[in-house]
Amino acid sequence: MRSTAARIIFACFATLSWSCGTTSSPVQTPSPIAPATPAPATIDVTGTWTGTGSDSFSPELVKWVLTQSGTNVSGTAEFNPVDAADGTCGSCHKVKRGAFAGTISGSSLSLTMKFPAGGDVPTPICVADLSGTATVQDRRITASYTGTDTCEGTFADGKIELSRQP
Repeated sequence: MRSTAARIIFACFATLSWSCGTTSSPVQTPSPIAPATPAPATIDVTGTWTGTGSDSFSPELVKWVLTQSGTNVSGTAEFNPVDAADGTCGSCHKVKRGAFAGTISGSSLSLTMKFPAGGDVPTPICVADLSGTATVQDRRITASYTGTDTCEGTFADGKIELSRQP
């Protein structure tokens, strides 16, 4: 009986030793973790932008004062004639003060400018609504627009070049 008990004890120790030294599933090596792809830089257009523009009527001086919250952009838009004393329709119809609204996605900006009737402009009965798209790059905005003016008709081929002011 002694030898049977010794064999059972030996078998138990052998089994325990063998099962502790191995695993039932293959060893898995961790996969290398790829570096996170950085999110594209968010463009913030908050600030004052000035420059020039032109459309089917005449050239203009342009000023935008913008505030950005997430992808929404709002602010003021102002047009002025290049030469207020030149005697053309553009010299008075290019004086506009209004609201700017837009949405930015990457470097693209969709925009609307609404110039209501009234205010301290030479043509207070005129209403202008302009819309367009712009590209923001570094400290520059390049935009194109179209729209209507209740006094002048259709704005076509509008182009604006702006620079961010310090």
